[in-house]
Amino acid sequence: MIHKPSAQHRDLLPILEADTYGFWVDFARRPGGESGVDGDAVWWRSGVPFVTYNGVAGVAANVDATLARLRGWGLPARWTVSSANTPEWYEAALEKRGLTLYDEWPGMVARIDDLPEPQLGDATIEVVQTAAASEEWTDVMRDAFCLPTDTSRFMREAHAWPHMHNAGLLYLLLRIGGEAVATGLLRSAAGVAGIYGITVRRGFQRRGLGTLATLMTVQEGARRGARIAILQATQEGFPVYEKLGFQTITSFRTWR
Repeated sequence: MIHKPSAQHRDLLPILEADTYGFWVDFARRPGGESGVDGDAVWWRSGVPFVTYNGVAGVAANVDATLARLRGWGLPARWTVSSANTPEWYEAALEKRGLTLYDEWPGMVARIDDLPEPQLGDATIEVVQTAAASEEWTDVMRDAFCLPTDTSRFMREAHAWPHMHNAGLLYLLLRIGGEAVATGLLRSAAGVAGIYGITVRRGFQRRGLGTLATLMTVQEGARRGARIAILQATQEGFPVYEKLGFQTITSFRTWR
């Protein structure tokens, strides 16, 4: 689906794209990873053998040369473009070269002052600072998405290093009665509250905890000076974010 930002939000499109692409490039900071710029695109190789953690995002200057780079890695990889900022012929060129469209997420923005205040109730929030808490963070993600063992192992491998070494990423755990039940991940490197990793354990879903985790993560961004919140919505999360006041200004389309 093609989304174009309104005049009111057009200035936020480059911010949304830059933070989203920067979040994925962050995984290349792992030991042995690498990243770079290719025309109006960025590329990253984390070395983790899962499609999320290696790829290119944006409009590269030379499609064939960029594909050769990705295929030379010998790793699962993806190519992501923003529908609001990509020439119509570009995705046809990717398809012609054998790539398959396999996922799409609305890119959404909101001004933090327009969002409601979080109401913690009996929940508590904490920053992940230990290996044990990092394991809990990954386990909530695994449970929320019903991930198989291999996929959850790759996720743990990808996220374990950034949470301990990258000050631009803040991993959050929401607890009820001491149990880790929801997650959030804040990226503040671009000066906005980049909201990622919002998940809720299956046994605790439909209690408003996804909303709470989102707003608590936004609040952490606001404490660091952010005035804008950005995110990419899953199909399940989209109604939650739209109800909060986030507006769709693009669609991130991923080719594999």
